[in-house]
Amino acid sequence: MRKSLIVTSLSLFALLIASCTTSTPSKKKRSSGGLTSNTTVTSSSEDDSSATKSSGGGTTQSSSGTTTSSTTGQTTTSSGGGDIGFPTYPNHDGDTYYSSIDSTESGNTLLTALRTLNLSRRQSTVGYSSMGTSPSGQFKYTDYDPSSTVKYDINGQPYGTRISSFYTYTSATSWNREHVWPNSHGGGKKGTAGSPYPDQDIHMPRPTISSENSNRGNSYFVEGMCHTANGWDPVTAGYNANSRGEAARITFYCVLVNSKLTIGPFNINTELTGTDPVTGQAYKKGCTMGNIETLLKWNRDYAVTDREKNRNEGAEYLQGNRNAFVDHPEYACKIWGGVNSTTRSICGM
Repeated sequence: MRKSLIVTSLSLFALLIASCTTSTPSKKKRSSGGLTSNTTVTSSSEDDSSATKSSGGGTTQSSSGTTTSSTTGQTTTSSGGGDIGFPTYPNHDGDTYYSSIDSTESGNTLLTALRTLNLSRRQSTVGYSSMGTSPSGQFKYTDYDPSSTVKYDINGQPYGTRISSFYTYTSATSWNREHVWPNSHGGGKKGTAGSPYPDQDIHMPRPTISSENSNRGNSYFVEGMCHTANGWDPVTAGYNANSRGEAARITFYCVLVNSKLTIGPFNINTELTGTDPVTGQAYKKGCTMGNIETLLKWNRDYAVTDREKNRNEGAEYLQGNRNAFVDHPEYACKIWGGVNSTTRSICGM
């Protein structure tokens, strides 16, 4: 009886994945430059899908977690899974890093202050090419699988021999570079005049096995969807629920990286018209991601994971800057909570 239930469950999971992959186009291969400064950036044209498929402190979440309180102003869903034993990094300065930020500010004022801080602290950007698709690249510091062999460089900084894939936690030695903010919406050089382009900054791309990367395509994040026409949700696609919150906080970060980018309050993968109510700038073709309601909800419901904290420390080691929304997820509602009635409800405003 137990064996038959396991077989049935696996069959249902396979059907779910198949339903999300039938109409999703694969991403195109990218190439790029190496280490770049804040003012000199190299990039490339399309999203990566060239690697071969192989092979979270705080609370972490699953789609069936229980409610608990977490970061100020947030309600989070918690479960027992996801703490996978990352060693402690020596770089953490989250208590002093934000000393210049007035947390009573909101909207574009807070966004501008965080953008200024990010630019002042980032000493360089890793560069898309240097992130790599194997353990020789810089993802070894930010996304390594702690259950595999962990080594230490000459500065005592831990790094791994395998990575933990973004959406499924699959341990791998070969992977793609997933554009959390897709190139077609401004994640790369195309359509995003400014410095640097988000895909040069290691806070944005994530290593994924090829099946995860192609499953999403270039979709907006929309809860309950799993195809490019109407958006994509890692849980609906059958992947790990923790990546909902992780994806949201990376998407918010991209707006700090490049002031040309905006996050739109729409639930379909179309070009936007009108004006961003936060920054006052017009939505531009190829520079907008969404949807803001889904992203704020995921940021609220899925607390920062061990993986995100570890990744933030590794990125600071490489570049000098941190993802403010990992350290202070409440900043997202302070900035975007007033966009419309739905976002105000999500943020308790």
